[in-house]
Amino acid sequence: MGKILIVDDSSLIRSVASAAATEAGHEPIVAENGEEGLQMLAEHKIDLIFSDVNMPIMGGLEMVEHIKQNGEYKYIPIIMLTTESNPELKAKGQALGVKAWMLKPFNKKKFFMAVKKLMA
Repeated sequence: MGKILIVDDSSLIRSVASAAATEAGHEPIVAENGEEGLQMLAEHKIDLIFSDVNMPIMGGLEMVEHIKQNGEYKYIPIIMLTTESNPELKAKGQALGVKAWMLKPFNKKKFFMAVKKLMA
């Protein structure tokens, strides 16, 4: 059982993604923004990260930059789960090392497939 960090300012998305992570046999850890996400990363051994792009305090891509600069965390796979379909942001995410870009609304089947693939 791995730990999945879910970073999103929407309590509904955190709740639905947490339930899906639990259903997939993993432990969800949640954060409301990138700053909290980095804090959770320091407190738990995280195996996979799902993050929104647009959040208050610290957005998802800024959080990814911090993660990829830290040798201890830089190999954790990150999936952006967002309403943001801007190709420039997607390209920036890929350049930073984001493994996948999933568009909301939340799709449990795609979530399961991504978890299975990246936690294999």
